[in-house]
Amino acid sequence: MKKSRSLLIFIIIAAFAITLGAIQINKSSNKTEAAFLEKYGLNGLSVEEIVYSLDSTKSDPGGLTSSITSEYLVLRDNSEEIKLALPKDKFYLSFAPYITQTHPCGTHSLTSCQGELVNQTVNVMITDGKGNVIINSDMTTMENGFVGVWLPRNMNATVEVLYNDLTAQTSFTTFSESNTCLTTLPLS
Repeated sequence: MKKSRSLLIFIIIAAFAITLGAIQINKSSNKTEAAFLEKYGLNGLSVEEIVYSLDSTKSDPGGLTSSITSEYLVLRDNSEEIKLALPKDKFYLSFAPYITQTHPCGTHSLTSCQGELVNQTVNVMITDGKGNVIINSDMTTMENGFVGVWLPRNMNATVEVLYNDLTAQTSFTTFSESNTCLTTLPLS
């Protein structure tokens, strides 16, 4: 009985120590993340706001590179890398319609991907696999030639882009491991 009680006390103390250590590591990680974001003027912004800020301009904020996967916004410089989780119910897709040139891409680089049509108004219609319209709006391509949209997760969808008298259409998905960069929209 005494051995059982001693073992139980040991297990409780060990669990407490492990929990305390995990809390300290998490606090340290949060401080590092906050310092990194502050270094690039991104502190206090939501993940969505950081994505928009970095994707909407061609300027490179002092050596910062960034990419967006189906799960994380990845920010890195010469000495650090941080990953910010995307909202559980949202998926970011950046797409670049084109007339003559494109590049192969699967994971969108917010700071280096470049599309052909810069600052151009396009009509965008995105429908889910059941035909429900998710977006039907005129949008302006950003300085990088892309249009970025936040969409619901876990759907099969189609995007159709109209530009002047030209049209492009393709299918995509918003599941975990889906591509976040869509450069297969040839306007014709």
